[in-house]
Amino acid sequence: MSDPLSKLPMFATDEEIAIAIVGKAKSADWRRGALVLLEARGFPKIDALHGGRPVPLVRKWYNQYMALDASYVLQSLEPAKENPESWTRSKRAARDQRKPQLGLSTRCLSALRYMVEHPDVRTSAEISGARDLTLEQLAQSGALKEGRRDSQGDRTWTVTDLGREEITRIDDWHHGKAPPRK
Repeated sequence: MSDPLSKLPMFATDEEIAIAIVGKAKSADWRRGALVLLEARGFPKIDALHGGRPVPLVRKWYNQYMALDASYVLQSLEPAKENPESWTRSKRAARDQRKPQLGLSTRCLSALRYMVEHPDVRTSAEISGARDLTLEQLAQSGALKEGRRDSQGDRTWTVTDLGREEITRIDDWHHGKAPPRK
């Protein structure tokens, strides 16, 4: 007896797959009832580009589902193995994303915070304790961008998205605030 799935194209419709699996008489019932349950258990999804389900994956899924795949049987007999390193890595990666990235000095951090909190401030003269050197260091880190000189001849600066993100990370890191959801 030949495998009915082998007669299907590489990507088949649900109707073609149903006929191959349960026959034409039961195919409509299978599509309405069983297919929903099987999808919840990992049955291969429809590939939108090809307009059907990948038949090789359907075959493989059924082999595992019915325990026909020898490697599946062997895997199911082995005790489960835990991998605590994967937990540590994922926590560490999440923590590193929250961690401040630019390594700013206290003086630079204070100037950046002031500029973020006061968007109308554009020059070092408007920030207590800051000089052009401080703002140049912020520009080198990517937190600020230099603009044109103002009417008094002072250099102007604007906060970049990276600078705003760094302040958010610092607040989260030092104050335990949850980062804003986008």
